[in-house]
Amino acid sequence: MNAVLASVPIVVALLLLLLRAGAVPAAAAALTSAVLVAWLGFDVSAADVVTGQAEFAPVYLEVALILLGGVLLSRLLAVTGAQQRLGEWVTGVCADPARAVLLVVLGLVPFVESVTGFGVGAVIGVPLLVQFGFARARAAVLGLLGLVIVPWGSLGPGTLVAAKLSGVEFQQLGVYSAVLSLPVFLLSGGAAVLLGVGARRAVTVLPELVVVLVALWGGVWAVNTVVGTPLAGLLGSLFALAVVLTLARVREGGSLRLSRRTARDLLPYLLLIIGLLTATLGVTAASVADTGWATVLTSPALWLLTTCVATPTLLGRSLRTGVPAVPQALRRWWPVAVTTVLFLAMGTLLAGSGMSAALATAASRLDAAYPAVAPWVGGLGGFITGSNTGASAMFATSQAQTAQAIGYPMLTMVALQNVAASLTTMAAIPKVVLAGTLARDTPAPTWHTPPRASGSRERHATGITTTVDDTAVRVGTGQVLRVVLTVDIVILVVLSAVALLWPV
Repeated sequence: MNAVLASVPIVVALLLLLLRAGAVPAAAAALTSAVLVAWLGFDVSAADVVTGQAEFAPVYLEVALILLGGVLLSRLLAVTGAQQRLGEWVTGVCADPARAVLLVVLGLVPFVESVTGFGVGAVIGVPLLVQFGFARARAAVLGLLGLVIVPWGSLGPGTLVAAKLSGVEFQQLGVYSAVLSLPVFLLSGGAAVLLGVGARRAVTVLPELVVVLVALWGGVWAVNTVVGTPLAGLLGSLFALAVVLTLARVREGGSLRLSRRTARDLLPYLLLIIGLLTATLGVTAASVADTGWATVLTSPALWLLTTCVATPTLLGRSLRTGVPAVPQALRRWWPVAVTTVLFLAMGTLLAGSGMSAALATAASRLDAAYPAVAPWVGGLGGFITGSNTGASAMFATSQAQTAQAIGYPMLTMVALQNVAASLTTMAAIPKVVLAGTLARDTPAPTWHTPPRASGSRERHATGITTTVDDTAVRVGTGQVLRVVLTVDIVILVVLSAVALLWPV
């Protein structure tokens, strides 16, 4: 009975989303139902709810500021023309749309996400895909599918939380998570190419896809094994990015050289990445990661907002140039931020009230069959919270305890939780809304659109409905969600089979 009650908030959210009630109303109704269920079914008082939410208030604020920084940076790069120029450079490097998908989805987005986390990789990837000429809905989907590196996003705090809560060794969890990420990389990358350019072209680019996937997966696994978990995503994705650029240079003969103007357009990205990476490594080396000021210094929110302030100057413009972008960004930011915070609040309430434990306990009654369910439990946490860290807080402990109860290897179980939760964050409603917003607001490319990248011409190949005029700004959240969630479900099925066949 407890498990049935605990599932009510999740069912409410899903039903309202299916009925197209909107992300904010769905999140608000889900949180309200969670409060009622916690009060009526789990003996959680109003004071307990307030106290628990107050503890997580700094997290909610940080996430909201990260989203603000991401949306504002995208608008600043658009109004200054930097996005368009970088899109032209990407087109020059990868005239082939299939190779551009490999570059952005399996190279650039994972690299940025491994440094910043919180979906910032998609903030950079989606506008570039639109600038390349992909239909807006498709660009949103492809950008989200690039979030395959989430176990190592922002240098791996989600994986660290899962290790601490479950009692397994951090580096070993990183290695096992890397091994189990192979189907995630393979199926997400394959789906991205298929959705991006259609089945016929996807077959011809298959050898290059395999090479890039081997580079990404092998790099992440090797760094986890030899160096450690925090830098695995960064170095592994950087290796994959280098491989794609090399393939483009060899196959297309294009120059990788940047003009002075385009090189300057990269400065905001470099400030963001180098600033955050330097701060994180410095804090780690000084062994002061648990202090309040270190948390602020290593937050993606700080560096995103710092980058936004510095962007006009870095691009040789006056600060006045960026003023129009601020109200535009605020209008687009608030629904995304509200949705995100409400779903995060629901996730923390599910964990703190014992509802998530009730769901996991009910699933554990499957005994020997439970490992097949474990990825879905983790995936549910990632989908609800949009955060691997949040999903770990919800389910990592109960997953580890269940593994002990049924005699299943705990390390494998927690790795399944880690990978599955990370996977479904790409389908979390706040991230889908954010990707759609970025795709809608990015200016249309000003050069000739490559024929195979245009939205309506490949409608039959992708299953993503787009308008004939690709400058249309409407991007359906439900449309994007269905496609990304379908890919996630397929991968979860594979992870379930792996869980049963590989109890190592």
